Amino acid sequence: MAQNPYLAIERGAPGRIGWRIHYFDEIDSTQEAARELAANGADQGTLVIAEQQNAGRGRMGRTWHSPSGVNLYTTIILRPPIPLADVPRMSLVAGVAAAEALERDAPGIVALKWPNDVWLHGRKAGGIIAEAVTDARQNLDCVLLGIGLNINLAAEDIPPDLRDKATSMRIATGHACDRIAIADSLFNLLDSRYMETLTRGFDAVRPAWERFSALTGRRIAIVDGGRRQSGVVKGIDGTGALLLDIGDRVERVVAGEVSVEGAYE
Repeated sequence: MAQNPYLAIERGAPGRIGWRIHYFDEIDSTQEAARELAANGADQGTLVIAEQQNAGRGRMGRTWHSPSGVNLYTTIILRPPIPLADVPRMSLVAGVAAAEALERDAPGIVALKWPNDVWLHGRKAGGIIAEAVTDARQNLDCVLLGIGLNINLAAEDIPPDLRDKATSMRIATGHACDRIAIADSLFNLLDSRYMETLTRGFDAVRPAWERFSALTGRRIAIVDGGRRQSGVVKGIDGTGALLLDIGDRVERVVAGEVSVEGAYE
């Protein structure tokens, strides 16, 4: 294992996010490393950071483009006392913390695309996955909260087929950013937002998510399985479901692949 540059931001007691940071120069996946640590009893707040992932993945099993030494790839072990059905809300909570952390260096250009994308200037700069791990009785054991943020990725390092869809803090702001400082801010904000959610419910965090929403008021198409719907986004409700005005009624959408109709400004 390489020397850990994130050691300086490791702080607090077990339970606080970032109290223990396991760092790898190269790894297959931070999710899998965190899964093994969790299975061996790692406390809540333990996290894994890697400079490069060889098998990093995002939502719906997609591969996450993971070049070395420029971005932030992390998985946080959470052990929330919540029902299994509430786990997807953790990705929304993490989205708020990620947006707030990036906003300090990129004011006015950070947005969240439901359910788990971080945008800068309308292009994807990050993704979040909240993966539930259950015990033998199918009760929630822990949540593996994976976060990938493009920090200092250069435009020429983005695969050609993604250059009109992906971006980074460096591209969006025009300058390199301090990854350690962004990570420190992210973990502190996530710790605060996570505890706020546990003590006061998701409604306490929802206004912050709405402030960053890239979709509210926009017409979108959403595909879930073989079903396709189109409508105008009204926001999210207290469970994290997307509220979609389809003309004669407003429907709750709990899952699906979203595409924005028309150019994003």
